Amino acid sequence: MSIDLADPDTYTHGIPHDVFRQLRADDPISWRPDTIAGSFWAITRHRDAVAVLRDPETYSSWSGSVLLADPPPEFLVKLRESMMNSDPPAHTRLRRMINRALNPRRIERLESRIAEHAAMLVDRVRDRGSCDFAIDIAEEMPLFMICEILGVPIEDRRGLYALTMRMFSTLIQDPDEAMRDKLRAAADMRAYGSKLWQSKLASPTDDLATELAQAVEASMLTANEFEALFMLLFNAGTDTTRSLLCYGLDLLLDRPAVVDALRRDAGRIPSAIEEMLRCEPPVIQIRRTATRDAELSGVRIGHGDKVVVFFPSANRDESVFSEPDVFDIDRSPNDHIAFGYGTHHCLGAPLARLEAKHVFIQVLAKLSRLERRAPAVPLRTNFVRGMKSLEIQFAAT
Repeated sequence: MSIDLADPDTYTHGIPHDVFRQLRADDPISWRPDTIAGSFWAITRHRDAVAVLRDPETYSSWSGSVLLADPPPEFLVKLRESMMNSDPPAHTRLRRMINRALNPRRIERLESRIAEHAAMLVDRVRDRGSCDFAIDIAEEMPLFMICEILGVPIEDRRGLYALTMRMFSTLIQDPDEAMRDKLRAAADMRAYGSKLWQSKLASPTDDLATELAQAVEASMLTANEFEALFMLLFNAGTDTTRSLLCYGLDLLLDRPAVVDALRRDAGRIPSAIEEMLRCEPPVIQIRRTATRDAELSGVRIGHGDKVVVFFPSANRDESVFSEPDVFDIDRSPNDHIAFGYGTHHCLGAPLARLEAKHVFIQVLAKLSRLERRAPAVPLRTNFVRGMKSLEIQFAAT
């Protein structure tokens, strides 16, 4: 059990499910000393993950941020302006503001645009016989939708997404230099956010960035909070959905019988997406910091300790999911926590589900004989998973 769960290289060739299975059985709240991100408690069981995530008073996002490695103090101050790195009541105020803008009715009204864009993306590659799904479809779909929602000009989208990639993954081996590069990328994105809210105030449009800029003008939101929210919404709205699409298709490519079943009955696609999220969650881990001495399933947690929830392990907990390593598109109930749990449950989950549903509807309806052209190439990350490349070949139907 000497594997370093903080090392991005640990996940380069897939999730270490054997390690997590052993930890759940023998040491489900495991003290991991001397990792490249310092020492922390690894939470690998579903019930313990839920207990941590639903108790922000004891397990704080604000105290040390949600990043596994401790950020420099000056960056921690910036991170705390973000909803993701805050606790109630500050988190409640920011979440309520975003919840009004991204409410289920608004997302439902976007469905026709989502369906239309998914159809366009698949039609664009349909007659080519092959494509890089990770780039041509999985990247394009969420990038288009979140930028349309936020009101990001077309010419700026690629540059912003490059910043997201630097924040979530890295080829830089030295942890300190990798962190510095992520900080530079975050600073650049926040600087863009600052320019955006000023431009939206000068020339309002019908989008979320304008609504949030007007909230700044009305003193409901600070300029720094706008920058942090913009970065969070852009990052979460692009890379996590891209991950869901890539790893979801990767699961299907190994299961032609499942593909045939979904082609016969597209109404089963939403259930299949839930199973994709359970089996291959986009987020590997999220950190909390204990605000006081506590006890978790009989284990003493010290004040100030890092407590890290590992979603791929919690989602394969044998005590919650029967045959957890089996991909079952009809699994019910499916109590996965791929989108988090409690206070920080992902607000963008309905949007991600809609995007995935329409992409898979189009792919399965218009592309047959789906196969890999080359092995998938994952990103190097210990946080939000992704694929650099997923080359596929197919026939048009």
